[in-house]
Amino acid sequence: MTTPLNRLLAATLLLASLAAQAAPVTSQGSWWGTDGTNGTLRARDINGHAVALGDGSAAFFYDTQADLTWQRAMSTGTMNWSAAVAWADALTTGGFDDWRLPAVIDSGAAGCNYSTYKTDCGYNVQTQVGSAYSEWAHLYYDVLGNKAFVKTDGTRDYGGNWGLSNTAYFDNMQANGNWSGTEYVSQGAGDAWAFYTSDGSQGRNYKDYRNYAAAVRSGDVLRQANAVPEPQSLALALVALAGLGATLTRRRAA
Repeated sequence: MTTPLNRLLAATLLLASLAAQAAPVTSQGSWWGTDGTNGTLRARDINGHAVALGDGSAAFFYDTQADLTWQRAMSTGTMNWSAAVAWADALTTGGFDDWRLPAVIDSGAAGCNYSTYKTDCGYNVQTQVGSAYSEWAHLYYDVLGNKAFVKTDGTRDYGGNWGLSNTAYFDNMQANGNWSGTEYVSQGAGDAWAFYTSDGSQGRNYKDYRNYAAAVRSGDVLRQANAVPEPQSLALALVALAGLGATLTRRRAA
């Protein structure tokens, strides 16, 4: 039976779904740059060829800062941690089979070091590439320019200028919990790290909880799918070919 309450709930869920797939915001974050060609994201098609960021054939987005490739399409549903790890591990896309879930580096003491700024747990967590960082947080904050519900000074943003306002051209990026591939070791084998694109927070979840998942791999599929020999290697190859040609010529003459 349809009631006004049910209709209101349906409308609320519809608005949440629309918000989860926000329109690309080119002025937010580092992904776009000034004209879509000089930002920190690069688009690749399924064959590893460079395409425009907004091109429908884009299958991967390469983050030039993190040297990390994201699959454009994230999971369409939720799953527990073990299923998410298996989902990413089983992917063979673009000729690559080394996909994984995004990683978290546990900074400081083992476990959740809660703060409102630049630790591994809470809001505005560490995103820098290199030492202590979160690949999901780097995408959310630095690349896409989204903001957390709690500001870096510890105050709450009741003005609504937070959450997943920019998803660029990623598919199925949900304002919800997203698994990392990193276990939460201080709690034994029962928990794993997760990032929440709904409010910009990071923490731990029971592994049997259901979150969304995204697949990443280190490096650029363009560089690896279309590898060009280094100049010195190319020169050596040409010398070898020239020598082979001379040998064949001598053999024919003999």
